[in-house]
Amino acid sequence: MSTKQTSLESFLRKKKRLSEETEMSSTSKKRVTFNRQYHESYLKYGFVGTGDFHKPKPLCIVCSNQFSNEAMKPSKLLRHLNAKHPGVKDKSLEYFERKKREHEGQKKFMRATTLIKENALRTSYLVANRIAKAKIQFTIGEELILPATKDICRELLGEAAVEKIAHVPLSADTVTRRIEEIAEDIEAQLFERINA
Repeated sequence: MSTKQTSLESFLRKKKRLSEETEMSSTSKKRVTFNRQYHESYLKYGFVGTGDFHKPKPLCIVCSNQFSNEAMKPSKLLRHLNAKHPGVKDKSLEYFERKKREHEGQKKFMRATTLIKENALRTSYLVANRIAKAKIQFTIGEELILPATKDICRELLGEAAVEKIAHVPLSADTVTRRIEEIAEDIEAQLFERINA
């Protein structure tokens, strides 16, 4: 792997790390409290446990509202069911099990969609980097590269690959932004090396 590819890799990792650090810093200020655990019997109230195993949060599978761990009490879960969903409070456990399976199917779909978007974003940066190195017009991404890639994928890999390729953002404005971000990151890396 070349040095330039390595710097692009570090740029992409740094972006991901900064977003994770922002999330962690906002959660690190919470005080330590007693954590309630999810119990399978809560499904009869229309709730499933989500999040961390050590501090699960109840999620209503009827309205998709998520509550804090402190609300993981049968009385509070039942109160929500009676107040917000009186039409389903007399439904059987099978009804809530079916809703739980539907919810899990949606989660799998969202994970797959998110993975495709992350890969498309990464691909967009790689193509923008190549366009910048070639010193050609930024519109070539949407005018030539994307249509040509779709044609190649359609002939060699099929329509499923074409659908994935269609998610790669390569408009002139997007390529311009990507190149500017890559340039800023390279400049920051250079200053780090100089100051080190």
